Amino acid sequence: MKTITEIKKLKNGYKVLFNDDTESINVELDIYFKFHLKPGLTLDQATYQKMILENNELFYMRLGILRLKKMQTEKELYDYLIEKGCMKALAKKLMTYYKDRRYINDQEYAKIYIDIKKNQSGPQMLKSNLEKKGIDLDIIDNLLKNVDQEEILTRLISKKITTTKHKTKKQVLLTTKAHFLSKGFQSDLIDNVLEKTSKNMNFNDAELLSKTFDKYYLKFKDKKSGYELKSMIKQKLYQKGFNLTDIENIFIDKDVLS
Repeated sequence: MKTITEIKKLKNGYKVLFNDDTESINVELDIYFKFHLKPGLTLDQATYQKMILENNELFYMRLGILRLKKMQTEKELYDYLIEKGCMKALAKKLMTYYKDRRYINDQEYAKIYIDIKKNQSGPQMLKSNLEKKGIDLDIIDNLLKNVDQEEILTRLISKKITTTKHKTKKQVLLTTKAHFLSKGFQSDLIDNVLEKTSKNMNFNDAELLSKTFDKYYLKFKDKKSGYELKSMIKQKLYQKGFNLTDIENIFIDKDVLS
């Protein structure tokens, strides 16, 4: 038997204290009215346990709905409720409730996620991220089939190349590929798009080589001379991605160390 000694109003319900001063529970508004709670009321053990079970369900129901102000997958919401202390059986029951009312829908979540992220990440990264969120693989694969990866990658690569400055063609292609590999795009598709895109773009390696040569020559000419100076400049230029034949020719063109 438990006798209520005091009730305090809370923002989302009431705090109920019992004759054992160390025991108190926070009850939802619906529970407060359903069980007609008031100071002096005595509850038998069966009624008390029934109240606790119903109160827990309403509490975690409300907690889940508040969480759903931000889109959630079923796994994300389930894990959140468990983390907050919800029993597994109740969490599963609540997932069924939310799904029946379409409060959560993994198919819709994955569709919206891919639509938003497809211009930032490739299919491999999208798939990995959605898997971590608990989305079924069949859902992910079916949605990704409808995404034109080549069209997206062509647009992104063109933009990336045009904004890359002070690099040789070789450097641009290497750094661009590395960038999109890190974003989860497929290697062979990146290569194909790079090959098509680079054919229609002008890479002024000759002008860049001339400027870079001048920079290194001025930097090292007072520190090294002759063969050592030429070897150092050649090495630096090669590391920058310039062609060896073009490097040899620049020494002739500049009439320096040739």
